[in-house]
Amino acid sequence: MFIASNHSILSSSITVAIFFYLATLAIVPAVYGYAPAFLLLAALGCWRTREIAMVMNRRDRVFALAFLLYGMVYVVLTLWHQDNMSSFDRPSRFVAAAIILTMLLRVPVTARAVFAGAAIGAIASGVFAVYEVFVSGVARVSSFDNAIYFGNGALILALVSLTGLFAELPKPGRRRSLLLFYGLGSVGGVAALLLSGTRGGWLALPVIALVGLWAYRGVLIRRPRLLALALVIIATLGVVAGNMKIVSDRVDVAMSEARSYFTEHRVGTSVGLRLEMWKAGALMFSAHPVTGVGESQFHSELQSLVADGKIDGGLLTFRHLHNQFVDHAAKGGLLALAALLLVFVVPVMLFWRYLSSTEPTIKACAFAGVAFTLSFVVFCLTQGMFSRNLGVMMYVILPLFLWAIIRQSEAEDADGQSSALVSSRRLV
Repeated sequence: MFIASNHSILSSSITVAIFFYLATLAIVPAVYGYAPAFLLLAALGCWRTREIAMVMNRRDRVFALAFLLYGMVYVVLTLWHQDNMSSFDRPSRFVAAAIILTMLLRVPVTARAVFAGAAIGAIASGVFAVYEVFVSGVARVSSFDNAIYFGNGALILALVSLTGLFAELPKPGRRRSLLLFYGLGSVGGVAALLLSGTRGGWLALPVIALVGLWAYRGVLIRRPRLLALALVIIATLGVVAGNMKIVSDRVDVAMSEARSYFTEHRVGTSVGLRLEMWKAGALMFSAHPVTGVGESQFHSELQSLVADGKIDGGLLTFRHLHNQFVDHAAKGGLLALAALLLVFVVPVMLFWRYLSSTEPTIKACAFAGVAFTLSFVVFCLTQGMFSRNLGVMMYVILPLFLWAIIRQSEAEDADGQSSALVSSRRLV
């Protein structure tokens, strides 16, 4: 299946790129773009059409096709609206991800490099967040970007670190130091999320917990003590988060702002502006349901709605509508909305099929794939995650690593079973 036997340098370089991408995702600028750019160049450099056709199965093709279709839809929309070609920059990264996938399916991806990179990144994020809040005295933690992307990025790293823990825990020869390392990564990433004040990320925590409980329900049912421990950990996290001042204050403010918007139509707050943006998006979508208003006409449409008194003028300073679904519907209509749903639904369906696997690494990566995608859906409810390069790169790269690990582990498991079958036949 893999070409790495004759490409050790390529394989090692890819492992290093994956490690540094995850280790620096939340706190170091630019690397989130450089590492995927290297992976894309490597994928183009080792492109072999025949090998790719032999390696990719139906599920691989569906995965890649979903990302390709997203990019193709935006080619059509860009031409239709006569938008500047720069508006295709972010959607083009989905196409690049599909190309990278063809390489990762042929070059072994070291699972521990993925898990260790995420753990280091999560621990670093947690240490940075604690320092910023308790030493520097900042109210909300952010690194090179705003607090939302820092918090969501830290949660993603915590999830992948937890995946490493789940993959390692059932193995007979597991090392306690490695389990502790992954556990610290999970704690560090969640701490960074909570201290960032990112409410959208907080909403993803129960989603991850529910996916984990479902994925490992068989083990938990057979081992009541483990189930009790899992529930205690989840409850403790909820209690700790609820008693953190930054969390309770942010929740109280959100409820107060929502109430004031609906009772007094007070727009000049974080929640009020978001609700007004979603109203603007709904108005644009109702007027242009199929192809939307286009990227280049978005601001002029906002100005028209303000001039007609339908929305508040405070929205004119924003480039997106702080809800990816609303933003896609407004700018690209049903075409863009369908493409967005496709890149969320397809990965969930593909990863979901492996939740029942008995192989620890496959099961853990399937859990991470489902939980990550659903978490990103939650992120997109209150933030235009695909409206920034960082958000796009967060989404399109990690699932490739997880999927490649699953397919690699699947192939190794099949090879092992074949070898065992041959040996048993020889004995007979």
